[in-house]
Amino acid sequence: MTMIESGTRALRAAEAAFLASPATYVRRDGRETRISVVPGRTVFRSVNDVGAWIRIETRDFILQKDALDDPPEVGDSILFLDGEYEVLAPGGEPPWRWSDPYKTAYRIHTKHTGGEE
Repeated sequence: MTMIESGTRALRAAEAAFLASPATYVRRDGRETRISVVPGRTVFRSVNDVGAWIRIETRDFILQKDALDDPPEVGDSILFLDGEYEVLAPGGEPPWRWSDPYKTAYRIHTKHTGGEE
């Protein structure tokens, strides 16, 4: 393991210990898993069919790779605080990406679909 990878893993552990909040991951089939997440956001920009720029901002959740048995899928949701956030794939992008080059955490893109934000 390189020094940078070791540092990344240490940073992820500190992030989970000091910045993460409890949430619930809900699969489309209704299975629930208690997780810890760090909220964030991503801005996607693209051009539509008539040449107008479209800006989409997603609520992202970063969570440890081992928190889920299977990768996130479109249609799953995250219950966080008093809100529900559906996993989505904006503008043809995937619904999640690795949060670092060592694949220690998911960055999941969502949209607010219910409750308070």
